[in-house]
Amino acid sequence: MKKMLFFSAIARWSILSICCGGLLFFASNHSALAQATTESAIVVTGEEVPSAYGAPPGFSRARFSNAVNAYVLPPWAFFFGELFEGQGFRHGPPDYLFTQEIEMGLPFRFNVAAEAQFERFNGGGGARSVSLEARWALADWNKIPLNPTLFAEYKFGVGTIRHEEVQPPMGAGGEEEEEEEGGPPKVPDAYEFRLLLAQDFGEHVEWAMNWFFEKENTGDRGREWGFSQAAMTPILLPNERLKVGVEMLYKNTTVKDTRGDPLHSFTIGPTLAWKPTPQTRLDISPLFGCTAGAPVADVFVAFSWLFGGERAEAEAPVSSRFRYYTDAAYARSGKDSGKEMKQVAYVPPCPEWYGDREWNLNLWGTYTFTNTEFAPNPSLIDIVQSTSEGGPVLGTYDRYIGGDHAWGGGGGIKYFFCRYAGVGVEGFALDATKPGFNIFEDQSVPILIKQRINHNHTVGAVLGTLTLRYPIPCTRLSPYAWAGVGAIFGGGERDQLHTQGPPDAFLVNAQTDHFGAETKLLGQFGAGVEFRFSRHVAMINDLSFGVIDGPRNNFGMFRSGLNFAF
Repeated sequence: MKKMLFFSAIARWSILSICCGGLLFFASNHSALAQATTESAIVVTGEEVPSAYGAPPGFSRARFSNAVNAYVLPPWAFFFGELFEGQGFRHGPPDYLFTQEIEMGLPFRFNVAAEAQFERFNGGGGARSVSLEARWALADWNKIPLNPTLFAEYKFGVGTIRHEEVQPPMGAGGEEEEEEEGGPPKVPDAYEFRLLLAQDFGEHVEWAMNWFFEKENTGDRGREWGFSQAAMTPILLPNERLKVGVEMLYKNTTVKDTRGDPLHSFTIGPTLAWKPTPQTRLDISPLFGCTAGAPVADVFVAFSWLFGGERAEAEAPVSSRFRYYTDAAYARSGKDSGKEMKQVAYVPPCPEWYGDREWNLNLWGTYTFTNTEFAPNPSLIDIVQSTSEGGPVLGTYDRYIGGDHAWGGGGGIKYFFCRYAGVGVEGFALDATKPGFNIFEDQSVPILIKQRINHNHTVGAVLGTLTLRYPIPCTRLSPYAWAGVGAIFGGGERDQLHTQGPPDAFLVNAQTDHFGAETKLLGQFGAGVEFRFSRHVAMINDLSFGVIDGPRNNFGMFRSGLNFAF
């Protein structure tokens, strides 16, 4: 209909030009003005949404939905997400996974990302894995059908296996006995490849699909392949604040002993995406199991931020795009007739968020994890007998902090003597607990006292630090790396059993010596990212590792908090 009106306008201009030569000059000037208008940028007064190489905003966020990734980020844009996954099984307690991810867009359609995953299962929890990711889109948006993107990830196992996706086959008693003696097995390293596909249809429906393959390097060498896909449509059209759709996930899982009998898991359910602000989004996807090997329910909740790239090109949302055509004279020339125009939003010059010289006051909460068993619980009688035999069985729990994790908080002050480097002092305190025992045995009485005890203690540390940061131009974001040296105190309690007599737990004399806390030298280093809400208030997140003198003392620490700059 637009084209018919368009050519009707051409005919009217032709008749008028023949009947009245004086109007020809006016018509040509009007055509030139229309052409100039066509070639100029159209200012979109709606919400500015960063665009990745011409992709719609919904595909320019790295995570299309809770279980589906799509395309890439705009150059120098950053995606930060907090993802919760709760799985309810037909038998046994539920499993809860918490994932934190940060992704950065690079030029030439590249992305890099890092993830940290934590698990809570059956009363215990801790870090599970840390992973590094990279993805690359083969072409700009809509240059290749379905906009294929390649994805690669390597996962480093840092915790213990708390929940097995595939149970070992019957008759694997030897493995179970070995697991009891050596403690729960460690999460193995793994690699994963994905093919990401995405497309918008009719500017009202957005669709994305992932095909994936994952392989563990050690342990039971688990292998997993499958697909996930989602389709969404906006129901609150202005700025696409609310979208609804459907999401599904299929996984085919095996281990080295069950290659011929895979576990099939297929879940499907609704998905919802709500944007409280232009930069933030909340995704909720309750998926329900449809196969015997699937969980009864697999619920995803994700909150994400997209920031940075203030000078990047922006596009209007899918639901508010318009198409513009050239004027009659330009169309008559046969050049780019009926050409679509892209709306370009005007972006003002960006402010400076970081100072060349500034003081920073940090306040943060922390979660600390150690390379330890999930729940060390050696038999007290075994401790007596093994000690009398010369090889005490005391578990593999951490020797300084104690358990497999601890919560706490801290703060610090830094002075940045230039934009990129600063020095400071910081400290933290952890509410930690460590399992212990009290055993006393005297054959002359005779008496046998055996008690389990907990060393509940506060572990603290003070360090001097050096911080290097790089405030990315025209963004609120600044990646940073830091290192510090200091002292840690309040931990390291231990119980030592002494025995006399034959190697028989019920015939020896045994006595326990209790040793108090120790002060140790601490070295700590890590990296993170800072995001400025304003010139003086920011959010910080980082992951670090602490090294303490002595075996089995090292720990990892995740910190999240606020930074006040002045």
